[in-house]
Amino acid sequence: MRTHHLALLALLSSCAPLAPSGEAVRASAPVIGKADGADQSDHSCQVVLREIGRQPGTDGYKTECTGGVCNWVWDGGVELADGVSGTVHVLYRLKGDATWWQVDATPATHSQPGFVRHDFSIHEHLFGPSASESELAAARIELIPFLELSDGTRIFDHNRRSGDFDNYVLEQGTYGAGSGFALGDEGACAPVFGRVSFFDSWGEHLSGTLRQGGYLAIDYAIDRLPKCRGTHNGYPAWDIVAYARFEPGGQLLSGSVRELENVNGQPTNTAHARELALKIPGDATSVQIWFRNYTGAGSSCEAWDSNYGKNYSYSVSPPLSDPRCKDIELWTSVHSDVPYAAVPHCLAYTVDKNVNADSCELYLSGFGEGYVGHYGIPNHWLEAYLTVGPQQGQLLGAGMYTRYYDPAKNETGERFGIARQIDAATWQAGFFHQKTGYMGSGSFSYTVKAMAFFIDVRRPSGEVVRLWQSRHGANYDWNDAFGQPTSTTYIPYGNIQYAGSQAGILDVKRACAK
Repeated sequence: MRTHHLALLALLSSCAPLAPSGEAVRASAPVIGKADGADQSDHSCQVVLREIGRQPGTDGYKTECTGGVCNWVWDGGVELADGVSGTVHVLYRLKGDATWWQVDATPATHSQPGFVRHDFSIHEHLFGPSASESELAAARIELIPFLELSDGTRIFDHNRRSGDFDNYVLEQGTYGAGSGFALGDEGACAPVFGRVSFFDSWGEHLSGTLRQGGYLAIDYAIDRLPKCRGTHNGYPAWDIVAYARFEPGGQLLSGSVRELENVNGQPTNTAHARELALKIPGDATSVQIWFRNYTGAGSSCEAWDSNYGKNYSYSVSPPLSDPRCKDIELWTSVHSDVPYAAVPHCLAYTVDKNVNADSCELYLSGFGEGYVGHYGIPNHWLEAYLTVGPQQGQLLGAGMYTRYYDPAKNETGERFGIARQIDAATWQAGFFHQKTGYMGSGSFSYTVKAMAFFIDVRRPSGEVVRLWQSRHGANYDWNDAFGQPTSTTYIPYGNIQYAGSQAGILDVKRACAK
């Protein structure tokens, strides 16, 4: 139930003049599922809320003041899938109010591959810094973005709120989706792309994964090709174009990677890098990239960046729906406050058979839960150390299986975490069960339900066998790991709690040591 103070703030705000840049108007509530209604639910990533939250201002959070009442300002972003047309709006209200308010979202300057971004702000009929702690604890903001078609049909974002009447809710909270009066996209409708960056120091770096049917994003430092910058009648007459040829189909795609500054609508010769996003063909297995700098208007100036004629080559992976990629992550080390990362991954092989590892082919030699809380931002992960001996065939890899529950989505999921090799006999795998992203974007908190461990071996016959340490399919649970006394190792901004030597999850290690 809202407090009288918040109701008064909303009433005063509604009587005040509307801010021209974020004008809120009364709107009808979503009516989805009605036979003669024009409202529909989107579950196919046509329109999706990316993030919303309060931004820092000169003194605390940014505010908008009207009629002597100052409310906080919530800034957010909504994305439309490429090829979808219509206008973007956001409905919101203080939860429990009868009146819904609507603001328009306007196209943004830049979008991520596969989507067109729209930005919006809300502040009217809400609350601000004068609200008490008890009032803030009780406050709830309900909102939902929608796409309006030319015929008046409203298509509401339900890509991670499956119920047709389940809207997004922002609350003070302590952790989780919507807490801190902020919300990220929770990983929903994430564009599938890999980014190749070309630095002015002449280095290159691929982040993410290039996948069939996804996007290739190219970031190019234009100072790598500084020569051909000619003008015509004082206006720029030059460009830098990226070319990408995908194999084995030979599809050649291209586009400019420079953006010119404008003064009163007139282009200048001052340029900046411009990200180029290209759709990856569905049959591609690799891509070659090169760049051409040239000046037109009668000039013959031309320069190339092509890795000395060899071009820059990168592999393209299958789509995430491929069985070799589904629910698979690669555990890797990183240089940051959180020392590890789990990134999407595809196996280069297909597992033909699953068998029990009953002859000490592998055993779990250590298991821990890590925590890093730099600036009070929590991140928790599990890390497993697998000892692997000689095999009857070629060892292809090792890993950890995790089954978990996602309370935000009320869903059960699973991950196959492919390990990184530490030394000749040791592999490290892991799983993040709590992560905090910027403004909630990318945040999640899972409950771990079961764990097991495996290695993949290619037999001399060519058959790939996955050998499991899983108590013959019964798996291990949280209590098996941490039900006994643990030991603590401190790391920067956190610690790791390691399972004790008598923990149930180390049963095979004890058996193999006999």
